[in-house]
Amino acid sequence: MRRPPTTLRRGQRLTGCLSVTLFLAATLLFANPGTADAQATFGCDPGFYQVIDGQLNAFDPATDLYEPIGAQNAKYNGIGYRVADGYMYGSQAGQLIRVDANGTVTPLGSSAISGYTGDFGDDGLLHLSRGGRDWVKINVDTLEITPVPALSGNYGVNDITNVNGKFYGVSSGGTLYIFDPIAETVTNGGQVTGLEATGAFGAAWSTAGGNLYVGQNSGPIYQIVGYSRGTPEAHRVATAQSTTSNDGGSCPYAAPPTGVRDVDGAEPETAPSTSEGAAAQAQWNQEYEAQQEAAYEFEDAGLGQGPSCDATVNEDRLPRTTVSANEYSSPTTIFSSSFDSGQDWLVLSGSWEQSGGDLRQVRDCGYDYTALLKTPQVENFRFEASVRGLAGINQGGLVFNQSSEITRSGAMVVDLANGGSVLRWGTYDNAGYYQFIGGTDVTSLGTDTIAVIQQSGQIDIEFNGQIVGSTTTSNPGGYVGLVSTLSAVAFEHATLTALPAT
Repeated sequence: MRRPPTTLRRGQRLTGCLSVTLFLAATLLFANPGTADAQATFGCDPGFYQVIDGQLNAFDPATDLYEPIGAQNAKYNGIGYRVADGYMYGSQAGQLIRVDANGTVTPLGSSAISGYTGDFGDDGLLHLSRGGRDWVKINVDTLEITPVPALSGNYGVNDITNVNGKFYGVSSGGTLYIFDPIAETVTNGGQVTGLEATGAFGAAWSTAGGNLYVGQNSGPIYQIVGYSRGTPEAHRVATAQSTTSNDGGSCPYAAPPTGVRDVDGAEPETAPSTSEGAAAQAQWNQEYEAQQEAAYEFEDAGLGQGPSCDATVNEDRLPRTTVSANEYSSPTTIFSSSFDSGQDWLVLSGSWEQSGGDLRQVRDCGYDYTALLKTPQVENFRFEASVRGLAGINQGGLVFNQSSEITRSGAMVVDLANGGSVLRWGTYDNAGYYQFIGGTDVTSLGTDTIAVIQQSGQIDIEFNGQIVGSTTTSNPGGYVGLVSTLSAVAFEHATLTALPAT
């Protein structure tokens, strides 16, 4: 089977399947040559697989085309990817089946139930149920079947996936359920926000990065973040065809495939539960960083460079200075302006002017042109500004957690790039050099509102009222400001609201 490309392509729209993501570096392939034909096993490579009415398909996001794998079979479901040998296993009319990379279905024996909800656990066993009912775990080598009554219940989840040792599934009503196969407990993980509609979620997948993806039978594919914190949020990352009979399974050590973004970045929400998972996570961290550097290039330049467009000089910056942030017991508006009047901004670099109710940075030939807000330093806050591009290849954004006007070390930046099609965020290290953290494709409205909400070191990033990313900082507190790179921009308003720590 053709291996899909691994190069990240910005802005690509995924269509055509409810998918399964399979990835693993060559050093992490655990196929057993004594029990599996290596030519017929699935590699843990980036790819999309979906069973639709008994037909196994591969989907290549680079071409937006299906590639049928093998012949059509009678319907089967509840499949899971087994890391130990590179096969998929599932249930077909009450029979345990094995599916190879040629799409060949081999009956192995009784599966006890006609299950349609399944995946492999860290115990190496196939966990199978009917929406959570009649839960069993199956040793696919010995065909030993063990009922698990503690996990059994009518939860209405049409598929589950193993994310760092626990199974996750979304019910038709939009409730996230968490199944712990070790403790044998079931937890209501909360109502998933951000879903466009409720309905059956027939596929679920996990990838390196501790990522949870679910596919709705009506087409939308979502990444669920906050799944371990009781506040699950759905972010639509792709669109598939509508189907009534489908299933997916995934290698939990897979990287998200080309065309599907990792909404919350490479760092996992939950820690890897196996040594193999930890190794795959480290590999994904490296690949993600390389992809982001290539996709969201951020040329280094210094705050305090001045209004000219001289060549940027890479040089170490002064260390971060001590921050004296005020504390607030309730939300308090510190600054709110449409820039009609007043001199509230300290210009560090660039050429800034007030015009027609805007605060404009009019040069489009330099980096990190910055104006700091002249207010007391804050540690917990919401800072937002509306910005539109005037000229240049990027647009503007926000700088925050800057300890002083003389150094950018420890500060953070969220800004628009690629003509407003990408929102990116990063930080400056102790020597003042930019370190990319994350980014996401966005759709500009012409004038866009960017906001950061920071409380107790946790940061949410908003774009036009929707949370599109999150990160953390070990350097909370400082001044906030406005920034632009290689672009003339106009800021229409800015608001700084101090928040309590929690």
